[in-house]
Amino acid sequence: MNNQRLIRNYFGAWQNRDWDFVESELADGFTFTSQYDDHIGKAEYKEKCWNAVREIEDFEVVTMIEQGDEAFLWYKSRVNGERVQNHEHFTFEDGNIKSITVFFGRPADD
Repeated sequence: MNNQRLIRNYFGAWQNRDWDFVESELADGFTFTSQYDDHIGKAEYKEKCWNAVREIEDFEVVTMIEQGDEAFLWYKSRVNGERVQNHEHFTFEDGNIKSITVFFGRPADD
């Protein structure tokens, strides 16, 4: 599976609330970083991020760029009814997601 397809399937699993798929795509030693989290692992990622989401509407991919074992994604959606605009940087290792760094906020427009 190429990295762009992996990202799309990963986001589909978030939308479908399929933690088993999400977890299966995270590499050993996976870390997540955001404005509030600094390189947290899978267990804390599930607790802080996954468990905070009740519903996600369709993702509007604005930009996705892949280069080697990295990809950058800019998307818009609604999470728990709130509009979001996120920028995510992914790294990959052996076909799995090794790390995600996210910068999130509200879009200026609809």
